[in-house]
Amino acid sequence: METTILQSKLENKLLNRVFAITFALIILTWMYYFITAWDLGTPRGPLIVPEIIYLIIVVGLLIEACKPSLDFTFSRDKKRILMSVILFAVFVLINVHFWLAYGIVDWLPQFGWSKTIIEWLTRTFVMETSSLSLMFGILFLTKSVPQKSLSYKIILIGAVLFEFFLFQGYMKWAIIGSPGSQYFADFWGYTIFQPWFWLDFTAEIVIFIGGLWLLVRGKANP
Repeated sequence: METTILQSKLENKLLNRVFAITFALIILTWMYYFITAWDLGTPRGPLIVPEIIYLIIVVGLLIEACKPSLDFTFSRDKKRILMSVILFAVFVLINVHFWLAYGIVDWLPQFGWSKTIIEWLTRTFVMETSSLSLMFGILFLTKSVPQKSLSYKIILIGAVLFEFFLFQGYMKWAIIGSPGSQYFADFWGYTIFQPWFWLDFTAEIVIFIGGLWLLVRGKANP
């Protein structure tokens, strides 16, 4: 009996570490390509506040890798399940959208398979919307709570702050645009008509609300 319990604990810790290291590497990959070659070699600017805050999430993941504390037991809480379903849907739809809108019709004829895969990885799979939707889609389905997990608390704080600064960016871009950005320069004439924008915004709202809910809720058990 004791052997079974010990083996179960070791397996759980292994799962925690694999989860934490995997998503830490995904986020760091996105940040690397964001400042070096996000558009297949186009130089990027220096990190700005939201991207620096993004590193808080990495810190939380690295703490989890060193001292596992997440509880991956499935949660039957309806709020958690609903948030996860929305985030998984965003993850799938945004990857499908970029493949259909850019990958097959633009990237593949222009760059071939190898660079198309890189483009998909750096602009879709590892980007913040896709990676955070997948990560929190998994976490919100578990019984993990920040009251019992320091790493989860740090991850949630980083995510909430990151989304908060993104919302501030949306407000600024909606008023004055974002010169130098092909995605937000014409916010009302281009951005709001793009499917990826609404998928981004949906994921950001869900993660922001879900993160705040978990951070400020009174009870420690889901």
